[in-house]
Amino acid sequence: MSDDREPSAGLPSPAANPELLGHEWAEKVVLDAWNSGRMPHAWLIAGPPGIGKATLAFRIARFAMAGGPPEAAAGGLFGPEPSPPGLSIDPASPTARLVAAESHPDLRILRRRHMEKDKDRMSAVIRVDEVREFDARFRLRSGDGGWRVAIVDEAERMNRSAENALLKILEEPPPKTLILLVSNALNAMLPTTRSRCRKLVLQPLGDSLVLDLLERARPDIDRGDAGVLTRLAEGSIGRALVLAEGGGADLYRAVNGLMSALPVRRGERVPGEAVHALAGAWARRPKEGEADVFASGMELMLWWIDRAVRASVEAAGLREVVSGDLAAGRRWVASVGPQAVFRRRAEVAWLLDRERAVNLDRRQVVLDAVHALALGDGLDRGRVAE
Repeated sequence: MSDDREPSAGLPSPAANPELLGHEWAEKVVLDAWNSGRMPHAWLIAGPPGIGKATLAFRIARFAMAGGPPEAAAGGLFGPEPSPPGLSIDPASPTARLVAAESHPDLRILRRRHMEKDKDRMSAVIRVDEVREFDARFRLRSGDGGWRVAIVDEAERMNRSAENALLKILEEPPPKTLILLVSNALNAMLPTTRSRCRKLVLQPLGDSLVLDLLERARPDIDRGDAGVLTRLAEGSIGRALVLAEGGGADLYRAVNGLMSALPVRRGERVPGEAVHALAGAWARRPKEGEADVFASGMELMLWWIDRAVRASVEAAGLREVVSGDLAAGRRWVASVGPQAVFRRRAEVAWLLDRERAVNLDRRQVVLDAVHALALGDGLDRGRVAE
């Protein structure tokens, strides 16, 4: 699906994935609604990115378009063969194969589109004309009288006009239709949209499950690196796989080394050689299909700062990703002060947003970000030493 979906690197895409792990309770809720004959016409599947929301949506779509659970097969040596558990259907069935290819005639998918002037970039939002076009196609009748299913990917990305247009569909849905909204940010959507859907709020996956999935998808990764990636993932196999593609374990070690070297006493400066080497390594823009090291590294820098703030107030549930990272975070926040930390983080985030918008020199962005983080009240300028 979109760039923010659960990535398919090393694992099947959500449309083709026959397996859903860690969300059995949600599957049971949907199955109970189906079996009771009171299937809601709209479901809102929400939660953090990369935890299986899109996989669940396609699983529901396959199940509904197949007409529900298959009949138990007769004639086995020990009696009828049991039906597949939950919402699963035979992955070799025509329905499953068509859904995997996103070509089932009764399936519609609404997602952000590539920008007209830059096919490598996605539009920031889903627009109203796209919803109207989607609505017109969605109201065509099913060829065999079965269920029709619509999946709205990254539903929180709809602009207000688009969401209001979707509301009209939710208020008066065509008969025998199922609308599945997948959202990374439940509260970013209109209350009226949320109120017209049955909600399934999925939680992050357990570390043991993320580690298992990561090792299945990327058996080439060192066990120690896999552990670092699992802790960085915070319950998202999608995040773990994205970071793995760009050498995320080493990236985080580099970020932690840099942040640990930020000035905490008068007269200290960031070691310029290390910073310039890092900026040079992150500067190259990736070719098509390559991981974006700059984007991952800068996001990890912001993530390190967020964890440092949480560590400074002894937030529950934190644990080291690499040795000493939380202690370094506490030390830096104590030396700078929380308000200054928030200002500096905001400046780094602004630099990252500007780079995305106007393609700034990435090497200079890294240097400017470190310079912003190293400025301190009562400290020397702390600039990057040449």
